[in-house]
Amino acid sequence: MTLPILTRRSLVAGAALGSLAGAGLVRAETAATVRAAIAGFSVLNTLDPAKASLLSESYVIWAVFNALLRFNARMEIEGDLAATYTVVDSTTLEFSLRPDARFHDGAPVTADDVKFSLERILDSATASPNRGKLVAIEAIAIRNPLTVRITTRAPFAPLLSALTNTRTGTQIVSRAALRDLGPEAFARAPVGSGAYRVRAWRSNERVELEAAPHRLGPPPRSPRVDVLLIPEESSGLTALLGQAVDLTSTAPFADVRALEARTSLQVFKQPGLNTRYVALNTRQAPFDDVHVRRALSMAFDRNTLVKAVLFGEGTVTPGLLPPALLAHQGPLPDLVTYDPTRARAELAKARYRPEAVAATVLVWGSSWWRRFGEIVVAQINQTLGTRLSVQAGDTNAVFAQLRSGAYQAAVWGWLGLVDYDEYLGDILGAEGARNFQGYANLAFEALLAEGRTTLDPSRRAAIYARADRLMLEDMPVWPAFCSNVHHVATRRLAGFTQLPYSNFGDQFSHLELRS
Repeated sequence: MTLPILTRRSLVAGAALGSLAGAGLVRAETAATVRAAIAGFSVLNTLDPAKASLLSESYVIWAVFNALLRFNARMEIEGDLAATYTVVDSTTLEFSLRPDARFHDGAPVTADDVKFSLERILDSATASPNRGKLVAIEAIAIRNPLTVRITTRAPFAPLLSALTNTRTGTQIVSRAALRDLGPEAFARAPVGSGAYRVRAWRSNERVELEAAPHRLGPPPRSPRVDVLLIPEESSGLTALLGQAVDLTSTAPFADVRALEARTSLQVFKQPGLNTRYVALNTRQAPFDDVHVRRALSMAFDRNTLVKAVLFGEGTVTPGLLPPALLAHQGPLPDLVTYDPTRARAELAKARYRPEAVAATVLVWGSSWWRRFGEIVVAQINQTLGTRLSVQAGDTNAVFAQLRSGAYQAAVWGWLGLVDYDEYLGDILGAEGARNFQGYANLAFEALLAEGRTTLDPSRRAAIYARADRLMLEDMPVWPAFCSNVHHVATRRLAGFTQLPYSNFGDQFSHLELRS
């Protein structure tokens, strides 16, 4: 059984390379070691799948762990640790594990490890950001050492994608290793079953991976992968051009066309399964007024954002769902169309006057995320006479403010996978791990519930399209755009396949450097 295939500033060089070398990004003498840069991130907090919340963490976790399922190059779901899986009935899935699956310490992967890993995510004491993906599960039963059966309370269509080796947190961990090491040590040097194990981790700098002696699948083509953390996207590109790295996880949008013209590089590009938006704290002034939220949404031009922020590398989104996942028909809804006249009329309905609409919009980093926030703030202030301002911080600081609710607005985004609920449910659902907006709407929740229990693909699409349009009436976020995903590599690197969810670590075992 498979899911359907998806339908769909100038270059910085030279000067910064010296500082990169000082940080350890020097040209490697061992050609077999692939150097893969996570650009735009400066931190990893954990490599425990159940605890991970940053994309940078998932990039490494995908290489160290396996899940029950995975996506192949055609974005179809297939077995990973599971040799086969069977839909027993509308609420029951059964998984038969590969008998040759081993953890890095040589212990077999068993049904008990699967049950332990999934129940650990469901345990509220774990505080997993991915708990909401599994709350529909009623029971996990071990039928024999290599067979596990998962039962849900009602039909739950998103479950299969929630069990894939992607940004789900459902990677399978060793019960014994976690018990023996303890949670903190395990998070630094986890025991998985993936192609690589952690050789060393230098905080805020790099994670060194080496081929695991016991693992699922054939030996990786490269015995080592050094995963480097580079805070700025432009610096990641500088490192690539200076031959300090072989692959970067992204590239500045302004440089994509120029990069595509360089014969020494490969640019992997695809419409992304991401959604970029401004999160609004509906529990705090001035965004506790729906008329303010609606008015300001019509006071900035999303097409300008695509041109000025993405340099054309993306598209305006009419809601939260990315076009590659659900193609919306017809013109953009009025509430996300730039219309100064209607924006002023809507703001006149609010209990706050324009000059009283003062708020701080958080942005992180100094790259396109900051430009995104600056353009939105400038346009809204110019159009309506409001007093918005931008405040920049690092990723962790901004994320902490969102989670605590101690913010007014923030430029943010999400990269889900192939299920509608990973967007609307996670970002705006009552139990959504990323509902930092405090959004609550019973009609919206009813649509989510209906979508989760509807197995017919066309009916599900229609339900979530209605939910996407319904939330626009409340406007807890300002949907903005979907950006293309890019990876850039040297011509010497072979084996990388670009997928629309910005894959990275799941490709490491296929990579090799040609002489």
